[in-house]
Amino acid sequence: METFDSKRSRRPWTDRWAVRIEQAGAISLAPIDPSGSSLANKLVNASPLAAFPRVLIGALRASIEAELAAPTRSEMAKKVLAARQSRQFDETDSNMLALIEPNFSERRKRTPERIRKRADKALRGLRQGKGNKSFFARPEGIASATLCALMVSVKLNWPAVTNRNAQAVCEALYAASGGDVERRGGTPNRTDGFWRDHLRAAREWRSSILTSIIERELNYCVL
Repeated sequence: METFDSKRSRRPWTDRWAVRIEQAGAISLAPIDPSGSSLANKLVNASPLAAFPRVLIGALRASIEAELAAPTRSEMAKKVLAARQSRQFDETDSNMLALIEPNFSERRKRTPERIRKRADKALRGLRQGKGNKSFFARPEGIASATLCALMVSVKLNWPAVTNRNAQAVCEALYAASGGDVERRGGTPNRTDGFWRDHLRAAREWRSSILTSIIERELNYCVL
């Protein structure tokens, strides 16, 4: 799996109310000690799917699936090259649409020459960097692993990024949601840079609306 990048576009977050999850095996939100270690110990030994609302699990799964389905930069470069040569493109392809006509209003200005120029510009950008990396049309989004770490951080009251239990909860939640955990050869401890980095990246989202949504869903779904 590719290297850590917290600024890659993911499927948009769905802001909707959560539903309660089954009581069996669920972990109560309170009380939580400041370090988050007490709750983390419980979560490590419990099913992570029973500790988070369905809406959050669904959002994480959708984010992971979007990453898995994302084309590589090399694959996108081939499509853009074809568009430059033919001066037309498949407008049902959301990635191509984001590259050639990112704004809906630009459809009215569409001409074969405009498509050629936009495709030529996009092609130059795609050829910078490694072709086997995944392509995301909106690189300002949150990575699925960072989203996972953000959920765990909120749940555990922002534990230290080197907290072993917090890293283990991230690992368990990510795996249970369909994420690939066989990707870097580390273990959830202080030497595991993968979850340390994502827990650190999650702190960059602490004041975001995304964190407010996660807090609301967790508070709404007190078990």
